[in-house]
Amino acid sequence: MKASIILPTYNRMPIIKCCLSHLFNQTVTDYEVILIDDCSSDGTQSYVTSLKYSNLLYIRFEERKGPYYARNLGVKEANGEIIIFLDSDVIVYPDFIEDHINIHKRSDNLILQGMVKHISDKNEISMDGFYLPNALCLRTFITQNVSVKKKWLLLAGGFDDFGPTMGYKDVDMGFQLKGLGLKWVYGIRRCKAFHIDGPVTESSLEKTFEKWKKQGASAFYFVKKWGRKGERYAHIKKALFLSHLLSTHRWIEKKSTVRMMIQSKKHFGIVWLILKAIAKYHYRRKGIEEARRNEGVGNSCKS
Repeated sequence: MKASIILPTYNRMPIIKCCLSHLFNQTVTDYEVILIDDCSSDGTQSYVTSLKYSNLLYIRFEERKGPYYARNLGVKEANGEIIIFLDSDVIVYPDFIEDHINIHKRSDNLILQGMVKHISDKNEISMDGFYLPNALCLRTFITQNVSVKKKWLLLAGGFDDFGPTMGYKDVDMGFQLKGLGLKWVYGIRRCKAFHIDGPVTESSLEKTFEKWKKQGASAFYFVKKWGRKGERYAHIKKALFLSHLLSTHRWIEKKSTVRMMIQSKKHFGIVWLILKAIAKYHYRRKGIEEARRNEGVGNSCKS
């Protein structure tokens, strides 16, 4: 088998329906999809078990284990020579898997990092118009759209289990693979995919804030592991400094600010981007400082 697509998911109905329908409408047939359900409670299990695809392997956890645990299990179960990591809110083009397979034919030791185009809703998906990605993942390993041969992942020892379940474990894997001598190539206009961000609401922002906080904690452990090299990617000093400089603890979590973020997303793009960036620094800082307290390390930036 040429390729295995490893797809962790958690409570992403009905996006997972759209994701799977495109994954099973490809220009090649020599592949499998390994869908790993991290204890979803939204009907994912009943939907997926009703599908009749012979090249679909469905694995369900009965308690939350996190996406990187799921990816490690997926690699172990995979029959494909090439592993394609994908997120379950990513929708791919019909030639997506063929592109990944063909590019790996160039060399035995490639990391193929695909790009995505971020959209708000699946109704914005168009397979016919001009495609230009708006998320350029360069010099790093991002599992929303990336592929590498299985043998290298096994040699790297799988995704490391540091910090919370979210954040920087994929970048850490990229470091490990680069250390094995693998070379990066990029799919800018090939391996095309859309990332569905969903609408910005108060509840969706709460989930995003929690995700950023977990990523901040993971960033601390990532830098602890990799030192200066890790800091160049994780920027924990920058997050601490800017959050302290802007006194984000005084205003960014207020209801009025959250309402402003929601409204600015709808009407004023630049305001949304600024507030989003500031909020990300703030919640990353909270995660970093929580990790420091857990490790008995003092905070360099006090509120």
